[in-house]
Amino acid sequence: MLTEKSKRSSYRFDPSRYEVDAYRNLGGSLVSDRELSDIVQSLKIEPGSLVLDVGMGPGRVMRRLAAMNAVLVGIDSDARMVRHFARLKSTVRTFDQDDTHLIVASAEYLPFRESVFEGVVCIRVLRYLGQPRKAIWEMCHVLGPNGRLVLEFANLFRPQTIIQIPGFILKGSVYPRVFTRRTVFDWVAGNGILIQRFRGWHRIPVEIMGAVKWATLVRILTHFDWAFEKIFPPEFMSRSLVLSGAKNAHRATAS
Repeated sequence: MLTEKSKRSSYRFDPSRYEVDAYRNLGGSLVSDRELSDIVQSLKIEPGSLVLDVGMGPGRVMRRLAAMNAVLVGIDSDARMVRHFARLKSTVRTFDQDDTHLIVASAEYLPFRESVFEGVVCIRVLRYLGQPRKAIWEMCHVLGPNGRLVLEFANLFRPQTIIQIPGFILKGSVYPRVFTRRTVFDWVAGNGILIQRFRGWHRIPVEIMGAVKWATLVRILTHFDWAFEKIFPPEFMSRSLVLSGAKNAHRATAS
């Protein structure tokens, strides 16, 4: 039987293959672009803002934020991801080498002073952490007054949760972790974040979208996804939930 530590190791991704495998074909490219556009819209940063990407992976979010002329700091606990992106950014002209900084670090122990960032982004990370509540505290702690947080987390009420039920019955927990809206909202609000936007991602599974190569079918599936979003609450059928908000300036000053 896998230990918790060995299970986590099994979820380490090959940085050179991650985006190719996760966002295949035309459908996958569209999924990735919609995610990135949503992150940018939620973050609302100005040029020159200092932004932290927690769990940067191979740099997909970092590349989009670089186009906004943000000063970027990316962290990942997997040194292979950091090395991969360090090599990549040295070959891409859109990156200002002085405005992009990479660090091997854990989301649960961020090596930064309080209130230094104007934006913090954390996508597809919370589900793999041993102490997700502590990680949220760390992210809110390093966020400055009126700074914006964009946080994605796995939805407890997604269809995929069904296959995790046997593991929960046997062990009392599941991995990767899933969360309720209320739990994460309480953690975030308890650290001074005023939640302003909340959405569901991926009612049409990413694997299905990634298998699609034909533009017509991609458009059909996309319209279904938009229709679900308009009709149903964010938790319904969504694989992921995404919240964004700003740090209460009065709360930050008081703390």
